[in-house]
Amino acid sequence: MNKPLHDSRHIIEKVEQYLDTKLQENAEFNEELNLSASVEVSTEGPKVNITSLSDSDTKFQYDVSDILYWVERDTYFDELSKWNGIKLEEKHRDALDFLKKSEQLPMFLDFVDAIKRQRVAPFIGAGVSLPAGYPLWGNALERLAKQMGGDVSAQIKDDLDNYHYLAVAETLYQYNEHLFKNFVQTEFRLKAAQEDDKPIFPPIIDLLPQLSKSCVVTTNFDRLIEKKFELINGKPLTGYMYGKQEQNGFVSQLLKGEQCLMKLHGDSEQAQSYVFTNSQYRDAYGDTDIDFKKQLPRSLRQIYISYSLVFIGCSLEQDRTLELFQSVVEQGHFEIPCHYALLANCDQESKAEKMGRLLSINIKPIWYEVVEQDHSMLEKILLLSIDVANKKFSLGSTR
Repeated sequence: MNKPLHDSRHIIEKVEQYLDTKLQENAEFNEELNLSASVEVSTEGPKVNITSLSDSDTKFQYDVSDILYWVERDTYFDELSKWNGIKLEEKHRDALDFLKKSEQLPMFLDFVDAIKRQRVAPFIGAGVSLPAGYPLWGNALERLAKQMGGDVSAQIKDDLDNYHYLAVAETLYQYNEHLFKNFVQTEFRLKAAQEDDKPIFPPIIDLLPQLSKSCVVTTNFDRLIEKKFELINGKPLTGYMYGKQEQNGFVSQLLKGEQCLMKLHGDSEQAQSYVFTNSQYRDAYGDTDIDFKKQLPRSLRQIYISYSLVFIGCSLEQDRTLELFQSVVEQGHFEIPCHYALLANCDQESKAEKMGRLLSINIKPIWYEVVEQDHSMLEKILLLSIDVANKKFSLGSTR
């Protein structure tokens, strides 16, 4: 029996005893009904049809599930449990087979343990918002350069090809600050559900409330995460930090382990919060070395030493954020937990280089396969991790 009904079992038994007593009061009718009523099984359903004793044109129709639930409830729940097990095995087969084949099960189980401890802080990158119609950083900057015209596209080409997005953003911002701000505000607004037939919430955003009930970090300008948690909680987030902004309840809620959001690059609707160009990064993080007296790096360091970050939709190329983590490691003042990154598979040489770099700052990659731009394996791995952590699905002797 499932938990809600199991908790009320004594009440249910009392009600059933009373109903059975009332049934036995009609023993003569019951005998006639059992002996004389016409019963047939309809192939549509199937359903059980019982013809009235007094009117042959009147039929009473019942689903098999109704009969089993009301007549043999324990058997109903036993069958339900077995059915759920089969469905969960079907749901998780692809992810489990891939993790076994790629010999990543031990790393995956460590990640599951972090979810169980409720110490996971998702770190959400631009790839997560892509299914909802938002661009990746490189594509966005390239489009903005074309809008500015002239030889701007040629000026940024080398930096864009080498993922130097801060330098590109700096060039574009200095070239036309107002066009830059308008592009961000327009491109990253909350999109309508029907726009371009894209969902408001991509699958990974839908999963965030199951992954973390405390801190979420994102490099995205859009407001998908805020809106999702507002719908789930029935009220807006009260702890948030947009770029360099302070005094928004973020730090106090972070330290208490309550739901809060850090948007590293700022919020699309608040241009003063942007941290996306070289000059803005220097202002937020420090001129040369990371300045931990500043609010943004100090808060990010606190997350890095307090939670297990899980990077999703991030390329994790060398940037200011990873430099900050490297600085914390090199200082040696803190015990740093294990962090995780779900990354699209790449060639072995690139994988080895990236793994070495990430492991040096306590980030353990879990690779997933991509077939013809299909990233659905990422969602499948996350769904498996959530169900295993919540004891809805057991890996049995997989360890």
